[in-house]
Amino acid sequence: MFLRKLQKIQNPHYYKFCIASISENPESQQVKTIDELIGVGVKNAISNMTNVKGIVERILKERKYTSKLSEKMLRVCVKLYSEGTNLLIKCLGYIKLRDFDKLHNTIRHARVVPRECEMGFNDDNKQKSPVTKENDVLFDTVEIAQAFNYYAHVNPEI
Repeated sequence: MFLRKLQKIQNPHYYKFCIASISENPESQQVKTIDELIGVGVKNAISNMTNVKGIVERILKERKYTSKLSEKMLRVCVKLYSEGTNLLIKCLGYIKLRDFDKLHNTIRHARVVPRECEMGFNDDNKQKSPVTKENDVLFDTVEIAQAFNYYAHVNPEI
């Protein structure tokens, strides 16, 4: 029922991405409640955030950036990904506490991490982010957990 509601609200591409993303996690096969599904979504977001951070750290280590400015912005992104991961880890605690408002607000803060990273590159400084695609997927992955919580607990009447 919940996923049908999500299908009506979200665009078809996002819905398919959501189903594929959740289905890839073996934990999703044992999910019995919406709260467990939210937990799977948060864990997927943590995994994705960690992976993107690793990609950026590799770029820095191998010096595959295009300028000193790009290097500086990538270092800011690494810090943002660390903060985002910490926020998502807090979300797992909020699920256990059933504090869905705090969960919602914390996921919202974590969701902006990939956008903040990209904004550093896409301002007027003419730099190109080497992880734009990864940040787009990361944004959507965090959005999945937020959508599950929002439509199940924050605003279930929709």
